[in-house]
Amino acid sequence: MKKLISSRLAAGLFQLAVMALASVLAAILPLLLPAAYALLKTLLQWIMLPLLGALTSCLFARSGVTHYLAWLMPPAIMAAVPWLIVGYPFAPGAMLLCCLTSMIGASTGDVLRRRAS
Repeated sequence: MKKLISSRLAAGLFQLAVMALASVLAAILPLLLPAAYALLKTLLQWIMLPLLGALTSCLFARSGVTHYLAWLMPPAIMAAVPWLIVGYPFAPGAMLLCCLTSMIGASTGDVLRRRAS
């Protein structure tokens, strides 16, 4: 039982750390390199963060957390971190895309967990 709880905790902390670090990079990097602002914004906010949200949600759901809870953290972090750092959130479409991919990743993790047992 302890191993199960610690693996869930480790998966949750991994999801928190990866999404927070990626959100910080996506918020600051385009401002530091204004020449490549549009390219970095597109790559980081619309591609990297939704894919990381799907991956971390899949791992979190596969660790044993219900898929109804596993998808919530990536979009919440994607909304909160830039707001705290630069004063405004990412585009709403990018956050909704992160919600969708996180739900898909969490559902995939739940299916993979059920198939393994």
